[in-house]
Amino acid sequence: MGEKIESASSAKEMFGVMPDATVHTHTNHGAFDPSAKLSLEEIQELDKKYVLQNYARMPVAFHYGAGDHLYDTNGKEYIDFLSGIAVTSLGHAHTDLVAALTTQAEMLWHTSNLFYNQQQAQLAHALVEINFPGKVFFCNSGTEANEAALKLMRAHGQKKKPARQKIVAIKDGFHGRTFGAMSATGQDKIQKGFGEMLGHIEFVAADDIAGLASAIDANTCGVIMEPVLGESGVVPLSLDFLKIARARCNEEEALLVFDEVQIGMGRSGHYFAYQHYGIIPDIITMAKGLGGGFPIGALLVAEKYSTVFEKGMHGSTFGGNHLACAVAYEVIRTIESEKILDHVRASARYLTSALNKLKEKYADKIIEIRGLGLLIGIVLKEDIEAAPLLNKALDLGLLVGRAGVSVLRLAPPLNVRKTTMDQAVEKLDVLIGGISH
Repeated sequence: MGEKIESASSAKEMFGVMPDATVHTHTNHGAFDPSAKLSLEEIQELDKKYVLQNYARMPVAFHYGAGDHLYDTNGKEYIDFLSGIAVTSLGHAHTDLVAALTTQAEMLWHTSNLFYNQQQAQLAHALVEINFPGKVFFCNSGTEANEAALKLMRAHGQKKKPARQKIVAIKDGFHGRTFGAMSATGQDKIQKGFGEMLGHIEFVAADDIAGLASAIDANTCGVIMEPVLGESGVVPLSLDFLKIARARCNEEEALLVFDEVQIGMGRSGHYFAYQHYGIIPDIITMAKGLGGGFPIGALLVAEKYSTVFEKGMHGSTFGGNHLACAVAYEVIRTIESEKILDHVRASARYLTSALNKLKEKYADKIIEIRGLGLLIGIVLKEDIEAAPLLNKALDLGLLVGRAGVSVLRLAPPLNVRKTTMDQAVEKLDVLIGGISH
C-alpha cells in the first residue's frame, strides 16, 4: 500500500469497518450499550446476575465525577473523601490527565514489553528522579508490585545461599490479595479459607523493635512493611522501628522493602513516606495514586540490586503499556506544576486541626486522630464499629472508608479544596454526633 498512517483515526478512514464484522445487539438493561444510563436497580440486577459476589457493595452507583465531588445515577452530589481508596489522587476528570489520556489513546495503547517504549522509559526516569538511583519494573496493581518484590527478595537470597528464604513482614500489615502478597499479609481474615500460605514468612508486631531485630537473621532475604499501615487502622510506624529495620537489613544483607501502594505518590506530603522518615529502603512498591485512577503499579529497585532480576525472570503482559505510562507521567508532571506536595502538607494541617476539634467535642466517641498527610484515621472508641457509619455518611453525601473495626479512613484527593474540607468536617460532625453507644 505504501501510504503512511498518521493516527488511529486515519487508520479507520483507510481501512473502514471489516465487511463481515457483526455486532450482537442484545439490549436488556442496556448491557451492550455503553451510552445507556442505567438506574441503580438495573445496575444491581446485572451485578447480581453476572458479577462474582465477592464485594460487600454500598447502595450507590456513580455516574460521573468532577474534582473532589461525585454524582450518582440520581444526580445526588457527594464529597469524595475516599478517592477510590487513595487512587484518584488528583480528583475526577482532571483536565490535564484527560488530555494526556486522550492524546495517547489516539496514538498507541499497547504493544508489548518485547519492544522499547518511550512512555515507559520517560516515566521510569521521572520516578527515579523523585526518589533515588535505581531501576523500575512496571505492572498493573499494588499486589503485583508486591509479588515482584517478594520474588526479587527471594532471588536475592538465593544468589547468596539456598537457605536464605525468610521474609519478615508486619502483623496486621496488608500487601494484597494474590497468593504471595496474601501470604505476607499478617491478617487472618485475609488468609482464611485458602489453605496453606507461602512458607518462610515470619510476622513481627508493629513497632516491636526487639522482635524485629531478632527476626532479621542470616536466613532473611528481605523485610516488607508499610510505613503507614493502611488497611489495619491508618497506623504510622515509629521512626525507631524503621531505623532498626534499616540497620538490621544492612547487617544481614537483606533487602528492605517499603510498600507505599497507599501512602505513596504524594499522599504523605512527600512523594513517598520514606522521605518523611528519612529512611531509604532498597525497594519501593507503588500503585493506586501513581496513575491517578488509571491502573498501573511499579517497583523501584535501588541501583545496587537492579541486576537481581535477570532477563526472563519476571514480566508482565500489560505492565507499563503506552497508555498507562502516559497518564502516570502526567500525574507526576501535574504534582510538580501545581505544587501539590505543598498543598497536601497545608491541607493535612488544616484538616487534622479541624478533626482534633471534633475529637474534643466528642471525647466520649473519638480516641485519636492519626495518620500522615492526607491519609487520616478517626479512631473511635472500641465499642463503636466503623462499618455501619459508612452508609450513614453516604446518606449525608460524604464518602469515607474504614480501616480496621473502629477507624474511619479519610483519603481525599491531594488537591482537595478548603471549602470541601470544611463541608466534609460539618458532615462528620453530624455523623459522629448521631452515634449512640
